[in-house]
Amino acid sequence: MAHHKLNEDDDHFLQVPQDATLIFAGLSGTETWIERTHDAVVRIGIKSVGVATSGGGSLEVCVEIAGDVAKGQDGPSPLETQLRASQAVQVLVKAGERVAFKAYPNPSGAEVLRTVVWAADMASDHPAPQPVKNGRDQPAPQRPMGSDAH
Repeated sequence: MAHHKLNEDDDHFLQVPQDATLIFAGLSGTETWIERTHDAVVRIGIKSVGVATSGGGSLEVCVEIAGDVAKGQDGPSPLETQLRASQAVQVLVKAGERVAFKAYPNPSGAEVLRTVVWAADMASDHPAPQPVKNGRDQPAPQRPMGSDAH
């Protein structure tokens, strides 16, 4: 059996979004939870790369939250075909509550080469509150320009 390796295109595919936090990198996936101090919409994603080890091989990835499963798949493909699958979901995480989830690859006639799982907070529609130090944080009054009162 041939030893399969990741190539440059695979490495590029497996990069997590710039604003995301890597939760897992390996072969099997993860079962974990996330929580936030304030209500936030969080995007949870999985990407996996593999290779078909038989004709009709495929690679599926799953994100499972509260019994619901979102899936992405590549294949079925011919023997020795590189496979790439990804899936992402958005979930509302209420302040102080934990959201448990599983994210994992599900190969069929395929070898998993690498899997990454990540999470990223989505931008809020509301501007971030500005800190108030003492309630008197007002800009200095502006003087009219060109007034040379002596």
